Amino acid sequence: MRRFIVGAIIVTGLLAGCSDPEVTSFSEVNQMPGKAWEQVDPALSLQMLNSKDKSYIVFQSEQAVAADYEIKDNRVIIKLEETARAQDTGADTHVYELKTDAKQDTIEVRVNGEQRPFDSVTGF
Repeated sequence: MRRFIVGAIIVTGLLAGCSDPEVTSFSEVNQMPGKAWEQVDPALSLQMLNSKDKSYIVFQSEQAVAADYEIKDNRVIIKLEETARAQDTGADTHVYELKTDAKQDTIEVRVNGEQRPFDSVTGF
């Protein structure tokens, strides 16, 4: 019985150590709740919309955009890289959904390597 209990404790510890509690997810999305869309201002280039369990980062760009992120201490660093398009089609709206753990209390955005402040931060 002791072997079973000790084995169960070890397996539980290993499984807990394998999970990544820092960022639940970060991805580009095609949809967000209607209440969030109502808050988007097309005249602003970088916005953050927050709810209880997730954040949306809205980026307006006339170029194609590649996105990535990294974790440093308590910060989530969102990296947006713009690349030229073959033809000018006007500004596109890029929406990214971010879910974070409570350990990350700062979100930083870098566009083409340069830190950029949000034009607007809104709750919905």
